[in-house]
Amino acid sequence: MWRYNNNALPVIIRTDRGNAMTLNLDNQLDSNSTIHWHGFKIPAAMDGGPDTPVAANGTKAYTFTMDQPAAPLWFHPHPDMETGKQVYMGLAGVYLLEDNITKTLEANNALPSGDKDTVLLVQDRRFDGNATDAVRNLKYMDMDMDMDGMLGDTILVNGSVVPKQNVSNTLHRYRLYNVSNARNYKFALSDGSAFKVIGTDGGLLDEPTDVTSVTLGAAERVEIVIDFSNYAVGSKVMLVSQPFNGDMMGMMGGMNGMNGMGNMGNMNGNMGNMNNGMSAGSMAGMAANGAGLSIMRFDINATETETVTLYTALPANAEIKTRHTSIDVTNATERQFLMTMGGMGNMQDANMSQMSFVINGKTFDPTRVDEFIDAGATEIWNIRNMSPMAHPFHAHAIQYQILSRNGVAATGIDLGWKDTFLVQPGETVKVIGKFEAINTGDYMYHCHILEHEDAGMMGYFRVGATGVLGAQ
Repeated sequence: MWRYNNNALPVIIRTDRGNAMTLNLDNQLDSNSTIHWHGFKIPAAMDGGPDTPVAANGTKAYTFTMDQPAAPLWFHPHPDMETGKQVYMGLAGVYLLEDNITKTLEANNALPSGDKDTVLLVQDRRFDGNATDAVRNLKYMDMDMDMDGMLGDTILVNGSVVPKQNVSNTLHRYRLYNVSNARNYKFALSDGSAFKVIGTDGGLLDEPTDVTSVTLGAAERVEIVIDFSNYAVGSKVMLVSQPFNGDMMGMMGGMNGMNGMGNMGNMNGNMGNMNNGMSAGSMAGMAANGAGLSIMRFDINATETETVTLYTALPANAEIKTRHTSIDVTNATERQFLMTMGGMGNMQDANMSQMSFVINGKTFDPTRVDEFIDAGATEIWNIRNMSPMAHPFHAHAIQYQILSRNGVAATGIDLGWKDTFLVQPGETVKVIGKFEAINTGDYMYHCHILEHEDAGMMGYFRVGATGVLGAQ
């Protein structure tokens, strides 16, 4: 693996809203790199996009002050055409921003905290050799179809394969990150039990939402609370990804077994039958997008008196309580982003790696600004996916509120702050957001399937009157 400061996953930076930060990158790779601060409202010069590369053996000091709600943010490299490889090789970190609201909730036992607050980085990877080998190397882009999104057959949580955690029979909070390059997950408990979603990419939900599963595209995050008092001490339950109807990329895996399931199928306890209803299988080295997967195991091993009563609504000053509407919008027309696929050639003869995904018919040009936004603007963006696979759409510099999906008003989890959101084939997602005064300069919008962005499925937008790129 490649690592930050030679630390194993997860690397965690924890800080408070309003703190001034200086974080120094010393790039010891043999190619350009950056640190992109994913989900941060900071000036473009500090954002870490491909327009501000740090050369091999070069350094850069990132300085900024975070002024936004507490959230499970993260950071990763974002160099042009190298993002996928650098993230895949291990360069990802967690940035937990806290504020007075979260601190008060924790102090008042309205949120699990301390050793009952756990970060889970979920990644799929592909290795050479055999599982019994002492050392195995990561394999990247060794199949023709990897250009369409890198999928592995081994699921890692914080760098470990299907780990277990010992828990008491109380409420536990999990910061769940999808830091895979391309995989979507439908997270659930193996026995189908309900749990609560309390937060999304950009902060806490105003009201916890009961679910039995939650789907995350690449780069999306949720905070969840699991109530283990529903289980007897001595029992076990899995966190899994339930099978779902995979997109075109996932279906290419065929039905050749379930190599991605791990070796936990014979575990005693409430596993459920994970082989029923599989929508897609796997091929050597790759579990299909949509295959059922084992993620990790929880062992309920202790009885403990519950001290937490989970909050039912955030205080009146929580920013998520203010919903943006069309009345707030400053752009005359809604901004349009159309995701399509081209370059297929003759489908009977074409290699799958010939696919090309684009936004608004354009491939990325590192010298071109595609969209111009007034400083301080509040805008509605329409993101429409007319390709045959789901794409996680991400924009730098902003946390959005989702207004609707295919014209249906947002509910539940979609009411949270979002910097990345999954857009299904044929779906239109309408979002609204305010570009704060601190956000000026050139930023990225792109698909967060990292192989797609490396291949050009992204563009620049400029906030305010100045930036470092050409205006075209």
